[in-house]
Amino acid sequence: MSETAETCLAGASLPARLADLERPPTKLFLRGELPRGPMVAVVGMRGPSERGAKYAHKLAGELATAGVVVISGGAEGIDTAAHRGALDAGGTTVVVAPAGFQRPFPKDNALVFQEVLDRGGAYLSLVEGDVPATRGAFFLRNAVLVALAHVVVVVESRNRGGARNASAHARRLGRPLFAVPYPPWHGKGRGCVAELLLGARPLRGSKDLLKALAAQNLHPVSTAAELARARQPQQEILDFTDVSPPEAARAAVLSAVRRGAASADEICAQTGLGAGRVSELILTLRLEGVLVTHPSGRLQIGKLLI
Repeated sequence: MSETAETCLAGASLPARLADLERPPTKLFLRGELPRGPMVAVVGMRGPSERGAKYAHKLAGELATAGVVVISGGAEGIDTAAHRGALDAGGTTVVVAPAGFQRPFPKDNALVFQEVLDRGGAYLSLVEGDVPATRGAFFLRNAVLVALAHVVVVVESRNRGGARNASAHARRLGRPLFAVPYPPWHGKGRGCVAELLLGARPLRGSKDLLKALAAQNLHPVSTAAELARARQPQQEILDFTDVSPPEAARAAVLSAVRRGAASADEICAQTGLGAGRVSELILTLRLEGVLVTHPSGRLQIGKLLI
């Protein structure tokens, strides 16, 4: 690997967002330059399915094209696919690593890490350039990674592993957390299902992440009208002509519940949507916490929209 100047960050030179950590690092080592702007952390398992890796690559590419910095941990699997996706789209990506730049982990990613720097990204490590990764460094790396991110998404994960650890940090720090929904028979997605049950938002695509950034005033993805409607969920106007069909159906279901519809059949009757579509939307909204089921069995609006 070619020699790149390394800077020790300490004190006031450390990224301000690390102050959210209960025990922020006292120093970090940086090669390249930390880009400004919104950052989305894309994380997942080291041995993903082929489809999972392809999706991480695609998702990162779409984010990079939209001007978002993709941040990940540099590990094989989903992390590498995310870095590669951002680079292939001509975007910027940041590696938050447990090892020094001269002792890359994994070794096979040495050229990827160099390309990250050559393309204007950054390699941020817990240790100096010639120090290898240690067993305890990976979870510490995850804490730094999540603290720097404005949004976190888990693409594929088993029940245990680094992605679940990163998700726990996201919940602890209040970072918006998304997970790709997986069917229960997909073993490599069980960690994602577990995160959804713990409150992560189901990911439908890159637009969800851009909207989460827009809600933090970090990305101009939503129009003023869309943001105003999001801030006023009690509005009962049923004019959905300026939103996409999936969002229109979602809005119609919520409006029907606000008007008193308490079951899937009643929602179908009020909205004209098919039973399958309504059942799918109810499940999604319940996973998000937007709809809840009263002990009596009636659907009602959850605390997230009250």
